Amino acid sequence: MKRKTKKEQLRITGKGIIDIMHHGKPQGRVSGAIGTKPTVLCENVLEAEVFKACMQWLKARRILCDRNNVGSGDIDGTGRRFRYGIKGAGDIIGCLPSGKHFELEFKRGKGGSQSLDQQKRMKKVRGNKGLYFIIHGVPELERQLGAYL
Repeated sequence: MKRKTKKEQLRITGKGIIDIMHHGKPQGRVSGAIGTKPTVLCENVLEAEVFKACMQWLKARRILCDRNNVGSGDIDGTGRRFRYGIKGAGDIIGCLPSGKHFELEFKRGKGGSQSLDQQKRMKKVRGNKGLYFIIHGVPELERQLGAYL
C-alpha cells in the first residue's frame, strides 16, 4: 500500500485547514481555526490599530465597554502560573444602552483567523441572545453595532 502524504494525513485526521509548503511543513491554520474577512471595505491595518480606532468610536458614543485581556503568568511572584481573562471571549466586552450584552473580536483589516475557542464563545453568546461580532475596522463596526443603537 502506498504511503500517504502529509497533506492526505492531515486531511484525514481533520486538523483544520492546512496548506503544505513544497518542503512538506504545515503552514497556516490548525486546530479548527477559520479565516475571517471584512464584510465591508476596511483599511488594511494591524489589529492594534483596529482596536484603538474602534475603542475611540465606542467611547465617543458613550457605550459601556471594557478590554478583555486573556493569558497566563506568574502573577504573584511565587512561580505558580495563573490564567486570567475569559478564554475565547471578544477583545471588548460591553453593554449597549438597551441593556444588550455584546462582545467584539478584532482582526486586522485584511482578515485573520478565528480560533476554535472564539467560535465556541461566539455560539454561546449568540445562543443567549447576545451580540458577538468579528470586526476588521470602524466601517464594519458602524454597520454591525450601529443597527442596535
